Order: sequence, then C-alpha cells, then structure tokens
Amino acid sequence: MKFIGVLTLTALASLLTTFTGCTPQNSVAQVKSLPQPVEEPVVIQRTVIDFSEAAPIEVARSLNTAMADTVEKVLPSVVVIRTEATQYIVDWYGRLREKAERPVGQGSGVIIHEKGYVITNNHVLQGGQSIEVILNDETSYEAELVGRNEQIDIAVLRITNGEGRDFPAVTIGDSDSIRVGEMVMAIGSPFSLSSTVTHGVISQKGRSEDNLPVVDFIQTSAPINPGNSGGALIDLEGNLIGINTMIRTGGPQHRGSIGIGFAIPSDLAMRTAQLIIEGTPPAELPFLGVMMQNTRYGVLFSRVVEDSPAEESGLKAGDLLISVNGRTIRTGEELSSLVRLGEAGEMLNLQILRGRKQMSLVVTTRLMGDAN
Repeated sequence: MKFIGVLTLTALASLLTTFTGCTPQNSVAQVKSLPQPVEEPVVIQRTVIDFSEAAPIEVARSLNTAMADTVEKVLPSVVVIRTEATQYIVDWYGRLREKAERPVGQGSGVIIHEKGYVITNNHVLQGGQSIEVILNDETSYEAELVGRNEQIDIAVLRITNGEGRDFPAVTIGDSDSIRVGEMVMAIGSPFSLSSTVTHGVISQKGRSEDNLPVVDFIQTSAPINPGNSGGALIDLEGNLIGINTMIRTGGPQHRGSIGIGFAIPSDLAMRTAQLIIEGTPPAELPFLGVMMQNTRYGVLFSRVVEDSPAEESGLKAGDLLISVNGRTIRTGEELSSLVRLGEAGEMLNLQILRGRKQMSLVVTTRLMGDAN
C-alpha cells in the first residue's frame, strides 16, 4: 500500500505539471513525509483490543477470570428478600382468629448504601407484612419499608437490626452510556436459588411494556426467572446498570426465561430511590404535560394538557418529536425517563416536526404538584 500511494501522488504531480505548466515543488516532499504504517491495536472508543499474540484459549481464560472476579465483588451486595403475612381464619363460632405468619413472596434486592438501604421492585413486597433480608453470607436481618413508587415499580428497604455494621453497597453505573451488544450479568435468587448468576448481552434499550408504561427498559438476553425481580444487572466491571424486573415467557405453562428479560435502568431506579429516601412523593417529579404515542416515525404528541409546561412552550397535538437537547428520542418512555431524571425548572430544547416544518421549542419543566 505504501508504494501504491507514492506512485499515485507522483502521477498526480505529473498531471499538475502537464495541465498547469508549473511544477508543485512540495509534492515529492509531502510524499516522503507521509508517516509509515504502524501496526496498532484496534481502538473502539476507550476499549483497546490487542489479541495479535494471544492464543484463543488465553483470551477465553482472561475473560473468564474477569467475569468471575466481578461476580465475586458484587455477590455480597445482592440479597434475598422474603416477605410474610399473618393469616386470619374464622372458627366454628364465627370468631376471627390469627394464625402463624405464612410466606407470601420472595425476590431479590441490591444494597445501595452501607447503612443498610436496599433497592428492589415494588411488586416483590406486595402482600407482605414482615420483611426479611438475607445476605450472601447467609446472615439474616429484619427490614422496614422506607417507601415505594408503584408507577416505576421501585421500593426501598432499610435493614433495622444491623447496628454497628457497614453493609457492602454496590457500585452504581451509568445506564445511559451502555451500548447494545455489551456483555452483562444478572444476579438474583430465581426459584429460591440464592446468589444465582447468569450472563448475556444488552439486547436493546428504550423498550416499553404495558405493565409499566413510564419506564424505558433495558432488554437483556441474560436469563431472568421468577425470584430474580429486584436483583442486579451489572456490567463486566461490576457496576449496577439495571434492576431486573420482568420477563417475556412462552405462555402460562412456561414461566421460565426464553432470553427476553427487562431491567429498569439504574439511572431511573437510583433517582427514584433517592426521592423515596428523601421523602419526596411521586407527584413531586418534573413533568411536561403531554400524552404520547409511539409511531414508526417517532414520538407523536397526541394531546397537550391545558396549563402545562408543554402548552406554555407552544407544543400542539400532532407535533412529532425529533430530539431533546440534541439527543434523538425514539419512544415516549424514553422521554418520560429523561424528564423524570431531571430537575424541576430545567429547560429542554425540543426539535419537532409540525406538518412538514421543523421547529425548535424550549420547554421548562415543573413539578406535578405545581400544576394548576
């Protein structure tokens, strides 16, 4: 390739001499100063890959060791959650009698603060009156419900009898920066099998599910089964990037994984958990005031709420969203999460299509509780 390049540039120089009657004196010098080709590792963003001298088995062993090390680091932060409830019966004389507590449900959770705060799915706790948290070392603690957000299916617990102990909190990752195709691992307690690890990839981002229409899910091929709910979806460095929440199954008779699982992105989950711990009700989250439909062309604003930030900015029903602050938005769920993750009073630059005209509008969000 080096010689072809020299001959080509030299030929061009000759052509310039022929057609212009002048000799480009610097042409040869430029050719001689071209850098020599150097074999370098392939660089993909910040990841350097250089397997030129490594045997395939060595590469596999390195990846295997890295994944095992990551799991070993994260396992102490993932817990089993068991809930129980008191059962009441009516005896032969019509009197209400209390029976012993019975198990109601079991799921998973992730320690997010050394003082014993645990994040999980809200549906894991439904019907439970007493809550038990079991760590990877099999120590058991009582826990209380700090708060919940049913719209996003996130709840926060606090371990109540762990005085004097610092609990192993997980490292929080950036779910917005993950890419489709990246390898991930799911950790939880499916079918009562505690500390179970599976792996797969990020299948897609921004997925929507009818059960939780305001969440833009991460889709993963890592097998998730009943009992995994509330557990951790982590990247290869051990950072929490999602809370495993639900799966698609093969039907009522096939409840297990078919490789289609969904996790709440860690950015949204942790933002929700922070608001719960602070005591902020869901009504105090930022909002725009629009009804949306996902179409093949993008997000369509089907309705604009009266006296809302959206109406004040000039948005109209029928507008098609292109981007927000330069970021392409593909689903209404993605827009909802973007707004909820922000602060009230934040200014959003919306690029929209109205008819055939592209327009730019600025919307300033405000709290739902401030709506007229």
